[in-house]
Amino acid sequence: MSQRISPNPHEHQMTDKHVPAFRLRDMFKPSFDLWLISWLLGLIFAISIIALLMISGWFITSAALAGMLAVGSHAFNYMVPAGIIRMLAMARTASRYGELMVSHHAVFDLLKTLRLSFFNRLAAKPLAEQRQALHSAQYMHRLVSDIDKLDEFILRVISPWLISTITMILLAVFIGFVLPISTLLKLVIFALLTLALFLPLCASYLGIAQAQRLAEASESRRHKLLAPLAIITQLLLWQQWYTQTKDYTAQDNALQKLEWQAQKQRSGYILGIQWLFYLSILAVLFAVATSDTSASFNVPLILAVILGLLGIQEIVVPLGQNYLSLGNSIAAKNRLNALLKQQSDSANMTKDKVSKVDATNEPAEINVPHPSLPLPTDVLTAELKNVYAKIPKALVGAQNVSASIQSGTPLIIRGPSGCGKSTLLQMLAGELPALSGEVTLNGKAWNDYDWKDQLGYLGQQLDIFDQSLAANLRLGKANASDAELIAALDKVGLSSWLRAQPQGLATPLGEYGAAISGGQARRIALARLLLKPRRVLLLDEPFAGLDTDNRAQVWQNVRAHQKNDLLIIVSHHEWNMGHCKSLILEESVFTSDLAST
Repeated sequence: MSQRISPNPHEHQMTDKHVPAFRLRDMFKPSFDLWLISWLLGLIFAISIIALLMISGWFITSAALAGMLAVGSHAFNYMVPAGIIRMLAMARTASRYGELMVSHHAVFDLLKTLRLSFFNRLAAKPLAEQRQALHSAQYMHRLVSDIDKLDEFILRVISPWLISTITMILLAVFIGFVLPISTLLKLVIFALLTLALFLPLCASYLGIAQAQRLAEASESRRHKLLAPLAIITQLLLWQQWYTQTKDYTAQDNALQKLEWQAQKQRSGYILGIQWLFYLSILAVLFAVATSDTSASFNVPLILAVILGLLGIQEIVVPLGQNYLSLGNSIAAKNRLNALLKQQSDSANMTKDKVSKVDATNEPAEINVPHPSLPLPTDVLTAELKNVYAKIPKALVGAQNVSASIQSGTPLIIRGPSGCGKSTLLQMLAGELPALSGEVTLNGKAWNDYDWKDQLGYLGQQLDIFDQSLAANLRLGKANASDAELIAALDKVGLSSWLRAQPQGLATPLGEYGAAISGGQARRIALARLLLKPRRVLLLDEPFAGLDTDNRAQVWQNVRAHQKNDLLIIVSHHEWNMGHCKSLILEESVFTSDLAST
């Protein structure tokens, strides 16, 4: 984030040598008791619908036969089967509702736990290393899409397979007991039922690699679309949209081809499972037709077995339909583990590699030690020596910057647009690495210090959330009182605006601060930083949108707040700011000139 409350690149260090890899079985830990209840209810539901179908068929057939036969029709008990049918119908409805309710609760709890876990680990990663590893869009994609894929492991792999296997075993045992057929024919039926489970099992195993290819193709398509979308206006104006989206179109066609292939395989697996059950039904009918004891067969019972074989398809067929779910979960797990591994490597290696630009602009390697030094409590002196920083893929940056900054004397960075003012501030905030040169604080490397929350950064892009004014401000100090919030707003010249709001501190700011102006949003973000003292403040255009009087007043308040600590400001405004230092950056041809003003 560009406007950071606690921007320390090293505020959280992993104590273990390696970050443990996330495993799919770890997903059961947050709510294992809920999953057990969900599986039990799901099993009751599966047994209920099959038993209801079988008993209903048996009951209707038996009742019809009893009505057709004058002898013994008075002895047929209608009440017990009818009562069992009603009980099974209620069990089916109650178990289904309960299973959905419990599983949804468990899924939401799982997703919350997973997102918080991965977000906390990724948030602890230094921003400079985040930019080197992945773009923020990839972070969001993995935290949303990949974690959503993970729940398929329980919902579409573990739960269906557990319920289907147990239900299939129970049906096979029932068939083995009630059908008076030869052992060979029973084995044939059992083999067909086993194959009905073995087919989707093999499909799931083979689908692991296929799911990986689909995931890679999908992510590649997304990246190839995002790049031209970022400059869609220019591409349309210059009629280059079609040319620049050829790669996306080709990747989209490749993805559609893979998806069509997967759909054909899915249909084939479903058809194969269904035919195996139909063959098992034919085996039952063949056994009945060829049995020497066919006269002793109970016709309603045979119908019940056939209906059971038809009904269990609804439980087993989804195993083939979702044959990619295991592969999707494994692919998502591997991508998320890649993030954790990148964080572990950057947090635990004794020497981290960052780019250094030499005379040919080719990246070399320099060593960055771990941050472990406590911040000095006395006067701070920062030194920049021939620093070069540049945003990745940018044409220019801040070059050969040399400066000296001391506590109590603000540094004002000025220069034309594009000369690297904001880039230099991003480097000091830890969002970018210094590609060359040296930055020290009291003689020690800038990144050697454990900044914790003692470095505040106000970037060009602000983080204003769709919450109240008080909630947005308390991101800077969670336990701040209302009086502290009002005092901070007064420092940035928003006290009169606050008094004009009917809801006061409870005023909603809207999504991305849509309810307020850009200047007000910037001052609110600045007030958030001023809620508590910090040894270093880095402010990028904090006076944007202010008139002369308000700008002077806010400046005096900020300067008084930071009078004993470091204050570095990027500003294009010119006025009498009192005793401070200026760093003038020039576009292309760079000069570094420090002068007292």
